Parts: sequence; structure tokens; C-alpha cells
Amino acid sequence: MRTKFIFVFCLCSFMGLALAQQRTSETDPRFKRFLTQYPKADKNKDGILTAAEWRAYQAETIGPNSTQPNRTGARIQKTLIHKPDKAEFAKFIEMGKNSAQRGPLSFEKGNGLRIVMTGHSWVAPGRNKLLEIAGAAGYAGHRQRVHGGGGSTGAANAIWLKEFGKWNEDTPPAPILLPAIATGEWDVMTWGCYYDDLPEYYTQWIDFCLENNPEMRFYIQDGWPRHLPSYKEKHPDEVMASLEADHKNLQKTIGKLLYTSLEEKYPGKVHMIPAGEAVMKMIRLYHEGKLPEFDCIDEDRGRAGKRGIYRDGGHLSRTSGIEQLAGYVYFGMLYRKSPETIADYAPEGIPERVDRIMRRVAWEAIVESPYAGIADENQDGLAD
Repeated sequence: MRTKFIFVFCLCSFMGLALAQQRTSETDPRFKRFLTQYPKADKNKDGILTAAEWRAYQAETIGPNSTQPNRTGARIQKTLIHKPDKAEFAKFIEMGKNSAQRGPLSFEKGNGLRIVMTGHSWVAPGRNKLLEIAGAAGYAGHRQRVHGGGGSTGAANAIWLKEFGKWNEDTPPAPILLPAIATGEWDVMTWGCYYDDLPEYYTQWIDFCLENNPEMRFYIQDGWPRHLPSYKEKHPDEVMASLEADHKNLQKTIGKLLYTSLEEKYPGKVHMIPAGEAVMKMIRLYHEGKLPEFDCIDEDRGRAGKRGIYRDGGHLSRTSGIEQLAGYVYFGMLYRKSPETIADYAPEGIPERVDRIMRRVAWEAIVESPYAGIADENQDGLAD
């Protein structure tokens, strides 16, 4: 009986392996979708995408111009710089006008800001929470139009390339922001910084924006350090030292270098949104035992049922309400006033004390940042 069981188990395992190796666009819905999206992956051009062909195609895309993770897990941006001429601009602006994507292309000026936004998943909390916060502050005319993406596909250069259909040969153009900006009815543009960003990734956007919206202002959200899996084995003081060192490096490479270059070309026009410093302030408060409402820094993808700063070592927690912090930083930067000035507003699911702390921390991060361009010397919660 034992011999028979082993034989059956091995036979099933072999059959499973064979079936896995035979997955094609004819037998697997995912491969059918891959073939539609990436026809070049079909190497022998027989109209059928096999698992081997898909693996080979993926391997080819891992390189200097790839958005795939490399073997160390680092993300690599696409480095292509695309400089369209006037005819190409006109073509894609017109194409975008004829699409029904993302709502109206323009809005009349009201009592709020009209913002075109890009960004990846680390930008999403601030972008999403800002809508509610601006409304609570009385800015009924606040508007947002978004073209985002995940990871490197949400970087400033990636969105630019996607608007013109230059991201890759298999992805059609998505002119979502170009036709809106061309209307001349927008006040602000925002991005989220990404690994190996170059000033050129932003200047291409800024030049086009200023050509059509001369009074526009520009904001780049910075990042915060990751809470690495190896930190589980470290003493909390060692973890804090590592986080502080990584944060300092981020501020130096992303904040100072990027900001300095853009400030030189566009004096007073470009500022950094210091979400990273706000997050670090909350981490410091937790480390000092001043945030009893939080159980940890990292929730480890919710496995421990905790309330932390991060949910997965990088993205902000959705359980603890910390995403609201990013929204407050955006509000403070864009509207140039402290979120502490917003009356009669209690965000759902967030303890009142934690909400007060996050509002204060957001404004502190802003006025202390050398790259935010906001001071509040008389401490009235309004930019001087």
C-alpha cells in the first residue's frame, strides 16, 4: 500500500509539473492576456504564447531600460528621455480630448486648487486623503486629475512616456494629463520621487506646464526609509539608528540634489513635500513610547494583527490611520497652512489624540524642511 501511494504521489507530481510546463495562451487565461498585451513575447510567431516564451520575454526586459525588479530587489527606471515636437504634442493633446478618461479636462477657478497629479503607491495616501481634507477645510473648488502607476510605472518619467505611448511598444498612448494641462486651467502639479530620478524627468513636465499655465507651482513628494525584515532580529535602538541613517541619505540624494537643481532653473517654483520627515517623526514618537495607540513600526503585512506605521515595511498602514498623515502634509504644503487650523473635522477611525499629533507633526515637518519653502515664524499656522 505504501509503495502504491508513493507511485501515485510521484505520478501526480510529474503530471502537475508537465501541465505547468505546457501552460499556454490556449490553456491559461493569464497567458492569453499576456499575449494580447505583449505580442512580441510570442517568439516563434505561431499565435500561441508558451510559458517558456513568457519567461524568455521577461528575462529580456530585465536590463538598463526595464521596470522589472533586478535580482537584488532594487527597482530600475526606464531612462529614455522623450522630446516631442509641436506636432506630436498637438497629436496627443487632441487624442486626449477625444477620450473620456479621468473626468473634465479643466475647471473654472474656484476657492480651491486645481491639481494634476502623478505618482506611485507611496504617493497614493497623500493624494487620496487630500481630497477629503481639502473639503473639510472648506475648499469646495479643490480638484484633482490623476495619472498614476505602481512602482516605477508611477515615476515622473514613466508617466511622461506613457502619455506619448513610449513606455513600451505594447502599451498604447494614455494622454490623460497632457490635454488637461494644455487648457491652461490648472494651478499645481505633483509627483512622487523615485530611485535614480534625474532633473530632466521633471523639467520636461514643468516646461510644458509653464508654457500653458505660467503661474503653476510644482511639488515633489520625497520618500521614507524602509523597515527591513532583518530589523526583526535587532535591538530597537539599532533599528532606529539604521532608519535615521537611511532617512538622512534619502534627504541628501532625493531632497537636496533634486531640489537644488530644479530651484536653480525655476526659482521659487518647485518644492519638496516632506512626507518622509513626517513619517520619521511618528516613528521617533513611537520609539520614545509616546504613541501608545501604535503596537509596532511595521505590521508585517498584518500577520501579527498590529497597528503600526508601515503595513509591509514600506507602504503606510491602512489599519492605524497613518495614511492621514500624508494627506495632512500635502494639505499644509499646497494650501500653505497648518492642518491644525481645520475645525470640526474628525477623520473616521482615528483616535482624536493621534489625529492631533499627526496634524502637528505634518506642519512641523513642513516648516522645518529646507526644501519646502514655507516658514511660520509667528506660529499662527499660516505660511509667512
